[in-house]
Amino acid sequence: LSIACELLGSPELLFLDEPTSGLDSFQAEKVVESLRVLSKEGKTVVCVIHQPSGTVFNMFDDLVLLSEGRMQYCGPASDVVTYFRNRGYKCPAGINAGEFCLNTVSINLETKETELESRKRIAELSTAFHQRNMFKHHHKKHEDAKGKAGAPPARRRRPEAGPFLQLRLLFGRALKEVTGNKVANIIKLVQQVSTAVIYGGIYSLSNTQSSIQDRLGLLSLMAIGNTNLAIASTIRAFPKEKSIVVNDRSKNIYGAFPYFLSKVLAEAPVGAFLSLVFGGLIYPLVGLQKTGPKFMTFLGITTLHSFASSALGLLLGAVAPSSDAALALLPPVIVLMIIFNGFNITEENTPQLLWWMPKISVIRWGFEALCINEFGGLNFVCDRKHKAMCTNTGEDALARVSDTLSTATVEGAMVAQLA
Repeated sequence: LSIACELLGSPELLFLDEPTSGLDSFQAEKVVESLRVLSKEGKTVVCVIHQPSGTVFNMFDDLVLLSEGRMQYCGPASDVVTYFRNRGYKCPAGINAGEFCLNTVSINLETKETELESRKRIAELSTAFHQRNMFKHHHKKHEDAKGKAGAPPARRRRPEAGPFLQLRLLFGRALKEVTGNKVANIIKLVQQVSTAVIYGGIYSLSNTQSSIQDRLGLLSLMAIGNTNLAIASTIRAFPKEKSIVVNDRSKNIYGAFPYFLSKVLAEAPVGAFLSLVFGGLIYPLVGLQKTGPKFMTFLGITTLHSFASSALGLLLGAVAPSSDAALALLPPVIVLMIIFNGFNITEENTPQLLWWMPKISVIRWGFEALCINEFGGLNFVCDRKHKAMCTNTGEDALARVSDTLSTATVEGAMVAQLA
């Protein structure tokens, strides 16, 4: 399985540490046969292998023998027996070349004499090999340096799968992960239902002057809560998979954009369901405008707001080096978006150096869309002693909060969240 995972990236160099360990002789032979096919296709396959059978040993083209960190042999596997015979170590009849090589370069610890003898043999072989290859290696290194000087730089290989195929496969993987976490999804559902019930028990909106402030406060809390839940659900998704993604990306299996988009789309069904449950409960409980179009627009705004917040959570998770760092980023980001949500401080009064903050605040755009949808077409009763202090329509109420709110549209706020 590990070999198959590496082959997904079609690597030019495959380094394997004991790929036949734990396998019987038949399975070991089949694995090495497959590796040999890869080498014939132009791949470089390097294996660390112990106790190979004669059949497995004969499949290798080149052989490197090490003992005690010293080189004993490096060259064609078919020449190793001849090489050792020329140095006085003959392979006994009936012993395969692989077993003979291991016996020759291993230290025999049976007795003190055998240990000294084997260490002496290893030292002699190491010295002989070093002297034999010193000139050859120096000459080859010089030729390689000359060749590399005029070689063109290697081009980065593109993923073999197209972007749509990447997106489809990544989306399937991400969706299984999201839907498979049933306990977390149930907790989110309970959280949404309980939040809606709590809000419904606190707020009871009417058309009085005091309900204006109640509406603004409720809509602000809804935007904040929706953002917080969505970001918290996705902010740890990428750090958990970071090592896998970095490994896959190093092999050019898929691009960053298909991966990011697949995560957003995989979270969409669960996020949409939770938003619809929350919106369907809280809307009648608190007494928001009881008209079909307003209700449907409200559900669309909360759902889209959830998608935008989930995407922001993935972005923060991608920037953070770990899950702990991602969670540490959450509070300051949420606080900044709350400050610049268009209600706590208007866009007109935002410090010049921070003019960009309201434009990237997901909470601001969600709150703005909710306010325009709810206050549009509302008429309030003047129940105060001083009639001049009364606000008669929802549009007037928004104008008193901010000039931006009085001229904004639901469509504009929703497009801003998509951007």
